Amino acid sequence: MGSFFSKEKTDSKDYEKILSELDNKIQKAESRLSEIKIRQRRTSFMWIIYSLIIWVFCLVYLFRRVNDPFNSAEDYLIPSLPVVLLPLGIYYIRRGLIYFYDMKQKKEEANLSVLRKEQKEKIEELKKKTSYYTTQSLIERYDEVSKKKKIEATKESGQDLRQRKPVSMPVNRPIPPLQQQQQQQQQQPQPYPRAPIPQQAMQNYSNQQRLAQPNISQQSRVEPRWYDKLVDALVGDAGPETKYALICNHCFAHNGLVLQEEYDTIQYVCPVCKQFNPSRKSKQVIPKSILEENDTDEKEHKPSEKEIEDVIKQLKKEVEEDEKKGLDTIASRVRHRRSANSDADVTDNEDK
Repeated sequence: MGSFFSKEKTDSKDYEKILSELDNKIQKAESRLSEIKIRQRRTSFMWIIYSLIIWVFCLVYLFRRVNDPFNSAEDYLIPSLPVVLLPLGIYYIRRGLIYFYDMKQKKEEANLSVLRKEQKEKIEELKKKTSYYTTQSLIERYDEVSKKKKIEATKESGQDLRQRKPVSMPVNRPIPPLQQQQQQQQQQPQPYPRAPIPQQAMQNYSNQQRLAQPNISQQSRVEPRWYDKLVDALVGDAGPETKYALICNHCFAHNGLVLQEEYDTIQYVCPVCKQFNPSRKSKQVIPKSILEENDTDEKEHKPSEKEIEDVIKQLKKEVEEDEKKGLDTIASRVRHRRSANSDADVTDNEDK
């Protein structure tokens, strides 16, 4: 028995060590990926700036040689070569830098996906070895406390859905895989007290993830600097990170991405529901004074109870007259009234 418990303790410690190492590797890979993106922007920016400065110096030197009347055609040819060839070199070297950093980024993303897959497999292996799913199903089936909690949770969710008002659907952002695993572990009930070692291992690992997650966000979050706008203008960084999503106001379907400058002025027809979506600038907010004036006008023009009773009596009389004339259906009454109105119009025209 002692050997059995010691074996379980060593297994849980080994899994905890492996999962913590994988978590650290994932954090480092994510930080390297963000550094590669920042380095790509900076190198392309610095290359364009320095090469443009050199090109301007070559251009100034060429103008000085052209203004000199004692120079021959060969003297003009040599300084004009860098002025012509340097823009091509700037363009192709910039393309090479982008290709180099894209390859590094793809390699790091592949490494990150492998680490996340390995982490997920280790967690599943730990759950199967510690009979996590079987204990969870037994607790849900036979534990009265968990049953009561489940029933109360369903009742509360039903009440929230009834009391909830319709609002515009927000754009769902992608959840990182680490955070998704944390949510799944928090939502699943804890194992039965007879197996404290697996529970302790899972709790320790989830606590490590919870503490490590803010560090990832702090590392990946980079504050914009003064030259970021100049980089966007020169390099033309128009990726999906800098664009805004168009969501239909009627069916909430995704209609593509637009630039920040076009987001307030663009108007379109949704291809899914065929409804027109006006621009954000055209949606003017109605001032409160106009709403108050409309409310006062409605209150002033509200009919009194006597007027309502008079109208009801008049309608009753018309219905009784129609019944006396043998007009049983609503359609026959409408036709009769239309014919009566047309006859009255004809007599009025004849009198005139």
